[in-house]
Amino acid sequence: MKQNAQIDSIHSNPDVLPLIRKILYVQPLNAEEINALNKLHNHPHSFDELTTVINYGAVHKKSYIVTEGWAYRYYDLNDGSRQIINFYLPGDIISPYALVMPKTPYCVDSITCLKVCQFEPEELIELFVTQPKLGLIYGWLLGREDSMMADQIVRNGRRSAYKSVAHLLLEIHHRLKIVGLAEEKNGVFPMPIAQHYLSDALGLSLVHINRTLRKLRVNKLIDVTHKTVSLLDIDELKKITEYNGYYLDQIKNINAIIENNTIDNSQETTHVA
Repeated sequence: MKQNAQIDSIHSNPDVLPLIRKILYVQPLNAEEINALNKLHNHPHSFDELTTVINYGAVHKKSYIVTEGWAYRYYDLNDGSRQIINFYLPGDIISPYALVMPKTPYCVDSITCLKVCQFEPEELIELFVTQPKLGLIYGWLLGREDSMMADQIVRNGRRSAYKSVAHLLLEIHHRLKIVGLAEEKNGVFPMPIAQHYLSDALGLSLVHINRTLRKLRVNKLIDVTHKTVSLLDIDELKKITEYNGYYLDQIKNINAIIENNTIDNSQETTHVA
């Protein structure tokens, strides 16, 4: 109950940046660590909607933290089709591997108007050296992304359309929830994307996506209005899709690693009220 109250306090404070909200959901931070994360946000930049952020094959040595809006990573095939690899939401890092893999084998475009903060690889190295706990958490974030990619492969390769669409909606809801942009009790969250994005993400035709969403509505599992989705029965959706979200909830694991490492925890930690 105490942790839930702390998380509610974080989400009610509009001044807490999405990336910091995400980390605080996992692990308490002290003032020095929060200040170090704030410094990564010193170079804000904006992209208009439907704008290319990173081009395929470009040498890109900078990373972006999404603070507002949606974007997506994709790969275009020679036959004109497109595969969306994943969506970027507030609190996510675009091109997190820029330090060691500057040539990008994919494209990134904005969906909505996009606000990001750009940081250099040198800033990341300094963060790891001066704040080792944040380095561990950064590694956890990369591992979380790897697990999401595994889920994306299973969605596209083995799950039915019905289960794939529902599973993706559950994932997006959970990702938005931990940064305070989705309601937990009634499963309401903003989803400002057209159906063709779901089609390209799940490898399904637009007709199939439309029929699947209709079936989920008829079964009273979801409701879709203009740019908003409501998950009407989250427990049933999780049961149907075998949704676990382990990569989103491995809080005990990262806490145990941090507690067992020789990190200076002498400073008072906070969840930022």
